[in-house]
Amino acid sequence: MATPHQKLSPSQELMARILRIVRACPDAASEILELITLVSQVEAATAVDPKYRDARRVIARLRAPLWEMGPADRQKLLAAAETIRKVCRLKEDEIPASPIADAGERARVEERLASTLSGEFTPAQIARVTGIVAAALQD
Repeated sequence: MATPHQKLSPSQELMARILRIVRACPDAASEILELITLVSQVEAATAVDPKYRDARRVIARLRAPLWEMGPADRQKLLAAAETIRKVCRLKEDEIPASPIADAGERARVEERLASTLSGEFTPAQIARVTGIVAAALQD
């Protein structure tokens, strides 16, 4: 009896597809090596951000760009957002309405800043830095 396949992570799935391309077209191996390096960087980033908060923010930004554009360009951004959503296996209701609307985002930023700056800044200074960072993320 065959053992069931373990579900691959999005980057493992992408790597498997890339390796199939190399087998089909060995001449593309050098370009594929560059892609594999990029994929490993993406994997490292997702290990740091296991809940895909950054991807959610990127999707929200692509769906609500900061500038006006034509319908064709708008469609390209929406297609890119949808691709990222599918690759990260995010449900539609997991995508924030705006890039900073992720629940708890300010608290997460403040927690990271506090742990990083605790010896150098007072809690009041960290709160001010957090406000500045949160405002920058909204732009």
